[in-house]
Amino acid sequence: MYKVLTHFERATLLVCHKKERDGRIKDRLKAVLLYDDGWTPPRIASALFIDENTVRDHLKLYQEDKDLTLHHQGSKPLLNEEDSRSLSEHLEAQTYLKIKDIQAYVQDTFHKPMGISTLYDWLKSHGFSYKKPTLVPKGADPLCQRAFIEFYEKLMNEASLDGDPVLFGDSVHPSQQVRPAYGWIKRGKDKPIETTGARKRVNLMGALNLETMQFGYQEFETINGQSAVAFLKKMEGMYPHARKIHLIWDRAGYHTAQEVAEFLKTSRIKVHYLPPRSPNLNPIERLWKIMHEYVSYNRVYDKFGLFKESLFHFFDHTMTTIKDTLISRITDNFHILNPT
Repeated sequence: MYKVLTHFERATLLVCHKKERDGRIKDRLKAVLLYDDGWTPPRIASALFIDENTVRDHLKLYQEDKDLTLHHQGSKPLLNEEDSRSLSEHLEAQTYLKIKDIQAYVQDTFHKPMGISTLYDWLKSHGFSYKKPTLVPKGADPLCQRAFIEFYEKLMNEASLDGDPVLFGDSVHPSQQVRPAYGWIKRGKDKPIETTGARKRVNLMGALNLETMQFGYQEFETINGQSAVAFLKKMEGMYPHARKIHLIWDRAGYHTAQEVAEFLKTSRIKVHYLPPRSPNLNPIERLWKIMHEYVSYNRVYDKFGLFKESLFHFFDHTMTTIKDTLISRITDNFHILNPT
């Protein structure tokens, strides 16, 4: 009788167990659920402090009649299996902000009134949770992303054999403005953070080597084609003995400028471009997030100079002390973005 429950039956029994107040009925529900998990009757009897024959009676009762007095005290589910399947499909296609709107949909569609607590139990038992959707850049092409991943794996194999570094590059523009973030705050109290009108920002170009976590960066007044060429020269200086330097970045205008194209004709740097609208394929984006955690989150800088000092301290010193964190959080374990 192992695995006698369908997904719907198991979900129904779990909801009934949570709502049931009669301990005898709860034991019957537990017996069937545990047996479905692979427990033997003796083990179930020992866990529930009841007789083994009683356990077998509960199992037989459910096996023959599907009757554990589930109709007792109104615990019979309002939605049948077909209704539940239809509602699940609807909720996967449309996201509701408030549970009362789902309640209204159930009433209008199935003509069955469901209380908020009952609907909440249904959502939990059918695998739904309250969370934010994932933002996906418009036009992201999963086929192009898969092709890049295949190319990248081949590139890494070849570069490893030749001893050539592979870098991920990008530009970032951190500003002096404070970034509010989640933190532990006394319940029932707010924790105000003073803000300033400062909007000054730093323009940086950076490149990260995932193999060594070596990071090179350069500040510019503005990011353009000339800036990109200067940065590429800096990368050549960081790897003076490399036969070839592979650099992966996006197709921003300053990355594809005429000055850059001319420089690359005689450079040891080989540039590879990411697919359009695919920041998920550039691990350096995760470095920017960690940088903000240490520099910008919940931090106020009265002077721009202090902000820049903290920013450069992170790149020049903090990164060397959190290498384990960087290795665990910044990887090439790529996830494909699929708008559909």
